[in-house]
Amino acid sequence: MFEIFLFVDPLCKECEKSEKTVLKLSKDIDSKFKIQFIPIYNLKVIQTDFCHSNNKIKKVLSSNELYNLYHDVVLDYKAALFQGMKNGKSFLMDMQNKILDQGIKYTDNLSLETAKKHNLDIPMFEEDRRSNLAKNTVEEDQKIVKNMKIKKPASAVIFNCNKPNSGVLTSNVCYSGLFNACCNQDLTENSLKDMMKKSQKKSVKNSGFHIVK
Repeated sequence: MFEIFLFVDPLCKECEKSEKTVLKLSKDIDSKFKIQFIPIYNLKVIQTDFCHSNNKIKKVLSSNELYNLYHDVVLDYKAALFQGMKNGKSFLMDMQNKILDQGIKYTDNLSLETAKKHNLDIPMFEEDRRSNLAKNTVEEDQKIVKNMKIKKPASAVIFNCNKPNSGVLTSNVCYSGLFNACCNQDLTENSLKDMMKKSQKKSVKNSGFHIVK
C-alpha cells in the first residue's frame, strides 16, 4: 500500500493536472493507494504563479480578493473532507474545474451547489466550512508542508506503508516518474538510485526524486 501526499496550490491549473495524474496512477497500478491533497496556503503561494500556469485569476484580482478566494476555497475543501476523503477530493476538483476552466466566479451558492452535487450533508457542510476545526486542520497542513520541506506546489511525497520511515519526494509530478517509483516497491534510497541508473527515460531522470525522512 502506498500513501501519496500531493501538495497543491488549490487555484492552479498545473496542480489540477497533477491531481488527475496521481488519481490515474492509483487506478493503473495494482496496489492500494491512500491519496491526500494538501493545500499550500500562504501569501507567497497566493500571490505567485509557481507552476507558470498562466492563471488569469492571479492577474485580475487584487491581493485582498485573492486572499479571500483562497481562504474560502481551502476551508470549503476541508469541510468537504470531513465527510470523507473521496468526497473532499471530488469536491475540490469540481470547484477547480468551475473556477479555473469554466471561469465561474466563486460564490457561497456555487460552493453549496457543488456540495449538493457530491451528496454532502449540507447543514453539516455549512457549519464546518467556517469552523475553527476547519481552520485548525489547515494550520496542521502547513506544518506538514514545513516538515516535509516542500518548496513549491505540484510536489508529491510517496510512502510505502510497509516501510513508513522514509518516503520519496518529487517536485515534478509526471506520470512516468511516479509510475516507476511506485513499481519500485521498496522505495529505499539504494533501490531508488538503482532505478534511476537503469532507466533511460529522460522524464524519469529529471523527476527530481530524493529521499525524505
